Amino acid sequence: MLNLIIAAVQAILQVMVVVFLGSVLAKHGYFNMDKQRWLSKLNLVFFTPCLLFSNIASVISLEKLLAFWPIPMFYLTFAILNYSCSQLITRLAGLSPAYRRFVLACVMFSNSNSLPIAIISSLAVSEAAHILFWGSDDTSEAVAARGISYTLFFAIFGNLIRWSYGYQLLQKRDDDDTSTIADEEVVVPVISSTYHSFSNNASTSASISSGSDDTEQEDEEYLSSKAAAAGKRDTMPSRQLSSVTISVDESSSLLPQTNKNKNKQIPANDNIFQIILKKITGFMSPPLYAAFLALFVGLTPLKTIFFDKQSFLYPSFTKAIEGCGKAAVPLILTCLGAQLVSISESQHPAAPEMKKPVALAIAIRMCLMPFLVVPLVVLFVLYGARFSLLAADPVFITMMIVLGCTPTAINLVQITQVNNIFEEEMLRMLFWSYGVVCVPVCTFVVFLALNVVDRML
Repeated sequence: MLNLIIAAVQAILQVMVVVFLGSVLAKHGYFNMDKQRWLSKLNLVFFTPCLLFSNIASVISLEKLLAFWPIPMFYLTFAILNYSCSQLITRLAGLSPAYRRFVLACVMFSNSNSLPIAIISSLAVSEAAHILFWGSDDTSEAVAARGISYTLFFAIFGNLIRWSYGYQLLQKRDDDDTSTIADEEVVVPVISSTYHSFSNNASTSASISSGSDDTEQEDEEYLSSKAAAAGKRDTMPSRQLSSVTISVDESSSLLPQTNKNKNKQIPANDNIFQIILKKITGFMSPPLYAAFLALFVGLTPLKTIFFDKQSFLYPSFTKAIEGCGKAAVPLILTCLGAQLVSISESQHPAAPEMKKPVALAIAIRMCLMPFLVVPLVVLFVLYGARFSLLAADPVFITMMIVLGCTPTAINLVQITQVNNIFEEEMLRMLFWSYGVVCVPVCTFVVFLALNVVDRML
């Protein structure tokens, strides 16, 4: 028992130490908002794709692809559970329809990339590594690779739904009571290539990465724009705010392209294939391209050329890509730490009407979900072995529990900024989720997951 507690604490602390160092750099002026955006963008277009390519292509095969069928089933089950709990609790709490949508989005769309990847990477080299071994010939490297693969497959579904249904949830509606919603329009800097996790987000960010939400990392470079947004909100008169329009580059690889041209008709000379292609590229991102490329390589004879240790390309090209990929997670966490500082420094007293939805969203997402997710995974361990070999993989069981209980996807703030609604609520939600609640709750969740694996497998 003590070993499991120590392993859980080690995994979370390894993550939070890097986040803390990022916050220290930001506080001392070495990591300002411009540098955060630049590093997040570089991570998005280069380091995270390297991570996804090396980890997915090295472990995927046709047999494993077919064997991963429980992952979409878990995502669907978690989504139904999140939806039901959110709708029931927010109605009982008497929230307005607009705030019910806000809580639903926060609960349904979790960090499915950066945080889970960091946790499994930490567990693979912690005291708990031997608990996660699947067979006598398993290794720490294989544990990490399997965990990342499971995470990335799970994130595919989260990011696709997040940037479609989630985008609709966080839009203004004609019947919204705008007197109780922080919906002022402000000019905010928006980087055109973002996640989301794969994340999370992105997330993640229709990507197997991050968002890389939701790597959610999908998710993280927009947080650095919060300080500028909050500053303008605090210093500009309310009448002046209402006349300022948001400046957004909607050519982002993750922003729905229909938003940019929602009032325009599709050109008559576009055939059906061109229309389909535009819709596909509308949610594509560098991490998602890398993930699909990894699937192509891993499922074809090219896998031998890239990953056979006797081949010419393995010690040169493949090892170089693997080395670059190892930088992705530390960069994600460092940026997250710096962005939390930006949020905290620009905080001002919250309006009373926004405290209840933020508190409810955190309570459902972070406190209630572990007690609903763990029993579902335990049932899969008990009765799923006859249907899937993954029921016997300690890494799979651990990751399903972690993925069901992670905080809200960071890249949801991108959607609120584009739609000019719920922005302040979302930023407060993320600040309290990652800055306060994440460490104790995620430590508890990892402990539960390791305890399930240790006792049942």
